[in-house]
Amino acid sequence: MHGLALTIVLAAAFLHAGWNFLLKKSQRKIVFIWWFMLVALVLYFPMFLYFWPQTTISPLGWKCLAATSFLHFLYFWFMAGAYERGDLSLVYPLSRGSGPLFVPLLAVIFIHEQLSLIGILGIGLVVLGIYVIHLRSFSSQSFLKPLLALRGGASLWALCTGGTIAGYSLVDKVGVGVVYPPVYNYLMLACVWFLLSPYVLAKERTWLKEEWRKNKGTILAVGFLVLFTYTMVLFAMRMSKVSYVVAVREVSIVFSAYYGVIWLGEKHGRQKLMGAILIASGVVLIGLSR
Repeated sequence: MHGLALTIVLAAAFLHAGWNFLLKKSQRKIVFIWWFMLVALVLYFPMFLYFWPQTTISPLGWKCLAATSFLHFLYFWFMAGAYERGDLSLVYPLSRGSGPLFVPLLAVIFIHEQLSLIGILGIGLVVLGIYVIHLRSFSSQSFLKPLLALRGGASLWALCTGGTIAGYSLVDKVGVGVVYPPVYNYLMLACVWFLLSPYVLAKERTWLKEEWRKNKGTILAVGFLVLFTYTMVLFAMRMSKVSYVVAVREVSIVFSAYYGVIWLGEKHGRQKLMGAILIASGVVLIGLSR
């Protein structure tokens, strides 16, 4: 993986964990998501206007935009449902960690990527680290709990979120090759906002003013970060294999563990530290693979 691409993805992972932390702290998750999308569309509209006249979108580009918009709509829908039902330390590892389980196989099947042995080992360490960081203790009984937790509602919603991550990552690998990333990302977000709006305005309208009043500052911050961080990832996808980019993004699990332990006072620090070491080792191996 190219060094610049690795740096970009690591920075994006840090910021992504940060805005998920803010989303978890919000009052009504789907309304918070609707608001920060609207803020992002306003903030980045000048950028879109600058690049739009220079952009030509082919039929393939429009197909990718349609597919990724629908998948991102599902992603945000499942994410909101997962955070409404479960903790950050449960939802984030499952949703972000299931991506590397799905992506390599799908990437090989659908876009014919070839993974090196070092890259495969690195992806394996990242996935193992995500599992360990989710443990409550190192007892034999505890090692089954991440699997048993899959029966819970929040876990199922988180796994569905991970499935959409795998899907849109593969679509976007093709899409950013034919559409300039800032334009691609902006149009995708606009489509998702329009898809969410009928439900939010019909079913969640009473929460709109309250969510804005209580979380205006964090909505503005996330509105900037959500488009900025994924645009960074899209640029990295132009430089490296999608399986590696998606796997390296999972280092955000380490940052979310830090936020949980230091800022929220969450327990089980030893397990999170061990998981973080495994994830970091996987990232190094992925960075060394070519």
